[in-house]
Amino acid sequence: MRTAVLVSGDPSWPLGLASAWVAAGDAVTVVLLDAAAAAARPGHAAAAAVAAAMSAGVAVVAHDDALRRRGLEPGAVVDGVKVVDLEEVTDLVAEGSDKAVWL
Repeated sequence: MRTAVLVSGDPSWPLGLASAWVAAGDAVTVVLLDAAAAAARPGHAAAAAVAAAMSAGVAVVAHDDALRRRGLEPGAVVDGVKVVDLEEVTDLVAEGSDKAVWL
């Protein structure tokens, strides 16, 4: 199953859940929105959880506007995090996943 996990707050638990779903055979993309986008910054307290989830096979993307509101440039994110605009998030939820969960 293709699952999109939208995260606005602390991403640690959702990233762990996404990793478990990948281990069970699902394709999971975690979208870091709002305050969660800060976790895409190297050195952030949750950056290790982001890297671990990606190592487990979770795709992680960060909303460009959420990064910008936090003063983060698109090139200043954890390696492997894709920066996306709202249209790409919409496409993921509407057409690129079988299930969307907002945590």
